[in-house]
Amino acid sequence: MPEWSVSIECSEYHEESFTVTATMVLHTVRDEEQEESLQEKVMKKKYYCKNNKKKKQPPFSDCDTFKFSDYDCIGFDLDNTICRYKVGEIMRLEYDLIANYMVNRYGYEPELLLPLDDDIDFLQKGLLLDIKRGNFLKCSPTGCILRATHGTRPMFDDDIVAVYGKERVWEPVIDFMRTLNDHPVNGKTPVLRSFKDYFDMPAAVAMARAVDAQDNTEGGPAEEYDIWPDVHVAMCNMYRREHFRKDEGGFFPEVRYHPEKYIYEASDRLKRWLKAINEHTYTALISGSSIDYASHIARYVLGPDWREYFDIMICTAKKPGFFTMDRPFRYLVGPDDGDVVPTHKLRIDGTYSGGNWRDLQELIKQETGLDHPHCLYVGDHLAQDVLTPDKEGVDTVAIVEELAAEGMVGDRMEHDAGSDLMSTYWGSFFATDDDKSVLGVDRINTLYASVPLKHSRIAVPSLEVVARFPIRHQYEAFSQQTSGFFPGDPVILHF
Repeated sequence: MPEWSVSIECSEYHEESFTVTATMVLHTVRDEEQEESLQEKVMKKKYYCKNNKKKKQPPFSDCDTFKFSDYDCIGFDLDNTICRYKVGEIMRLEYDLIANYMVNRYGYEPELLLPLDDDIDFLQKGLLLDIKRGNFLKCSPTGCILRATHGTRPMFDDDIVAVYGKERVWEPVIDFMRTLNDHPVNGKTPVLRSFKDYFDMPAAVAMARAVDAQDNTEGGPAEEYDIWPDVHVAMCNMYRREHFRKDEGGFFPEVRYHPEKYIYEASDRLKRWLKAINEHTYTALISGSSIDYASHIARYVLGPDWREYFDIMICTAKKPGFFTMDRPFRYLVGPDDGDVVPTHKLRIDGTYSGGNWRDLQELIKQETGLDHPHCLYVGDHLAQDVLTPDKEGVDTVAIVEELAAEGMVGDRMEHDAGSDLMSTYWGSFFATDDDKSVLGVDRINTLYASVPLKHSRIAVPSLEVVARFPIRHQYEAFSQQTSGFFPGDPVILHF
């Protein structure tokens, strides 16, 4: 059994900005039989690569087609990729904890304690917050504001123009679009916050309700709102390290003791598919979570032999910096980071913390004997797992659950939380107030839906859909002539 405990690093509040890094760490204990099995498997794969691939690398598929079997190394994200959460339940849990913290710690209005379901229509991935004005924006790939609210109240076209000009463009959005990074590189205080995944989307509702509450006071709407730092601290509080160890704080005890409420177990078909991938090529599990939490949920999703599905395991990867920076790999000493691992001592069957893509790629070169190995990363976070690695020369597969939520052409797959992920006010995740005369992927006009279109080979609602097919199955990839949405385009693009 693995020993596990969670740790979270939370930065100090500084100059009106607050940054939190969720860092969950574990000490994985493998018995000797498991260790020998993993090493034997890696050595067989290494022998195959050294004696076959080194002499002649298989030809790569055309740019408009995609096959998993083309790659010499495939990395997988854990949260919302290998581990599929029941996002409706996890978001309700997160909202309740944030709201309770804000009311009980900071004295915010009790209206925040109303159920998330009362404002479930407000939720959508990819919203941007104008922190000082308390406005939420949905933008196009060019930065144009498509729709907006002040708190939860819709802003009409005249309101948007009055605040942001007749072009409906806010300059910080233009800067943000280059990297989808909330924090300015010049060190200035952030004025914008994005809501990129199901772990921070509920905070948008808390912020919006708090803006509404302030507007309803005798003083009325404020010139500037100083609410977001409190919301951010409340999010940080959910992930404090000591809460996991002490069964406090709400979030970790819930997920730890009631995983069936919040997490899906992988199907046998997906397990067979992952094993087929691992037998064919080198695989890496690269997660921002620490080893204890990662090991805990991976064990629930894949079973006690979860470690055998991957060659190398990298926790606390701190993406997107993992792909762009040169942080060293570190050994794990129990749940904590240990000494720096010299690059020449990295092992393809190792378990490490931190690290960077360049050193991992050098390791893959050594193991395969290839000067330019084909590498792929699969993940759901459109900034950290899709846009950033693609800009660093790594092919990507985007996990986009909104495909199943909104429906796909030619496939009846449904999302269990589809109603939670569809918004009447914000409109489709893929196309909002769009040109109805345009059909297909050219109709996509939202900032976040354009990311997989530009920066991934294919986009799927979950790994379960690709597990229907052999790893050598050929998919249409995103290109000028073809769509990479699989198993089908979003329905809204065709009516």
